[in-house]
Amino acid sequence: MRILFLANHFNTGGITSYVMTLARGLLRKGHHVVVASSGGDRVSECEFGGMRHVMASLRVKCAVHPNIFLSLPKLLRLVKDEKIDIIHAHTRSTQVCAAMLSRLAGIPVVSTCHGFFKPHWGRRTFPLWGKAVIAISPQVATHLTKDLCVEKKDVTVVANGIDLDNFHPEDLLKKADHRRRWDLSDGPVIGIVARLSDVKGHCYLIDAMTDVLKIFPKVQCLIVGVGPEEKRLKEQVRSKGLEQSVCFLNVVNKTSELVPLLDIFILPSLQEGLGLSAMEAGACGVPVIASRVGGIPEVVVDGETGILVPSRDSKALADAIIRLLGDPAKMLVLGQRARQVVAERFSSDRMVERTIEVYQKVLR
Repeated sequence: MRILFLANHFNTGGITSYVMTLARGLLRKGHHVVVASSGGDRVSECEFGGMRHVMASLRVKCAVHPNIFLSLPKLLRLVKDEKIDIIHAHTRSTQVCAAMLSRLAGIPVVSTCHGFFKPHWGRRTFPLWGKAVIAISPQVATHLTKDLCVEKKDVTVVANGIDLDNFHPEDLLKKADHRRRWDLSDGPVIGIVARLSDVKGHCYLIDAMTDVLKIFPKVQCLIVGVGPEEKRLKEQVRSKGLEQSVCFLNVVNKTSELVPLLDIFILPSLQEGLGLSAMEAGACGVPVIASRVGGIPEVVVDGETGILVPSRDSKALADAIIRLLGDPAKMLVLGQRARQVVAERFSSDRMVERTIEVYQKVLR
């Protein structure tokens, strides 16, 4: 098959990781992959990985932005020149673009729903999901059918997959050496890797640090990411006098190096389609404390691979961090089991195989 992926951009993030993992798997199985996006810091990985990347002005928030229409002639030529069999869209604006390309070129569209959306009239009146919709978790599938009126027969649950070759646990000696290279102290290190957006719940982690430091004064918290909440979160840290304990890093292209440094990965999201970052932490053997929202319970098995807490509850989050930091043996067991669960249930091979089945069904 010859597949065209449409993405708003190709910067580090959940959708980009999903596209890269899926594209690499498809290439290994002999399929042809082209990616069209407005570019980003991971574009070079496309060429290195054997897939073609084409620049298109798709980084827009409005689903009827003029740039989508202006990109159509270039993308239509691409579809014809590359003899594309199927288009795979990943955001609302790329679904609009894919729908128009489908109408003009006569080829089918598949969409992946990566999270939760407001069921406003536009999505109900013009759903534009294509011939099939991939939901990354059962919770997202329910959202599609109940809130967005997508027919059940058109929805297939295919969980995100992790390439375990890219994520490895580190032993204590390597972890200590690695932390020194990042100028971290010898105390416990917890942290989050996520876009600095209000939906990720960073503010609740910062609030929780006040209580955690009373019991573990040497603990350090890494907040890795970039986004619109950066200024407000840094001000929150300053107002609480936590500058020595909370460190912001914007090296989002080095997350596979940073996650293994952590003793505990924190994901206090207000909503989450599945929780790819929690999955990556588990693949590194790092236990996860996360909110019990969305698809996170599919990844974090409470008491088995991590701990689940209510969202928007800094006190519950702080209590869970304190309990786990005080039990190193449990941290080790949870981390080992987390990697095992990721390998069993969230392998990239499994994701690729299930996605190919969706493509084949649509093409039939």
